[in-house]
Amino acid sequence: MKETVKLVAVLTIICAASAALLAAVYNVTMKPILEALEVKTSEAAGAVMPPGSYEIKKELIDQTAFFVARDKDGEIAAVAVEGLSKNGYGGDIVLMVGLSAEQKVVGYEVITAAETPGLGTKISSSQFTAQLFGKPFTSNWKVRKDGGDFDAVTSATISSRAALECIADAISKYQQAQTKLNPNS
Repeated sequence: MKETVKLVAVLTIICAASAALLAAVYNVTMKPILEALEVKTSEAAGAVMPPGSYEIKKELIDQTAFFVARDKDGEIAAVAVEGLSKNGYGGDIVLMVGLSAEQKVVGYEVITAAETPGLGTKISSSQFTAQLFGKPFTSNWKVRKDGGDFDAVTSATISSRAALECIADAISKYQQAQTKLNPNS
């Protein structure tokens, strides 16, 4: 009995020390990780904008960050906003999606994804993206297998579905915030 109590006490001390160490590491690494994600997000927003010289500003509307590119007259030329899908093969997928003032998808960059290397990661391939870029918001943002307008990446249907869900989510966020982003319209 004494031996069991002693083992429980030692195990409790080890667990408490491990928890304290994990908390300390988390506190040290949290800020650099968040800063790196912010830089990656900003760079992705610039990368998904259509060609041209715009002033891009980050605007927060309803707790969603929009990167808004305005022309010299202050009119919206394009917007970049994150789209989220919780249905990726490896978990959540977040894409930074570029949307034009002409109501078309102009590009996207993967922010976070844990898809299968060589398969699910092909959602960034030109073969997949070529069919998406330039398409209007009114497209059916699903794979053909689900009655949509787009072909899935071979052997990566789940990842393809998730990428299209991200695009649809970004479009929805933009449409809901459009009057707040451009109140003069």
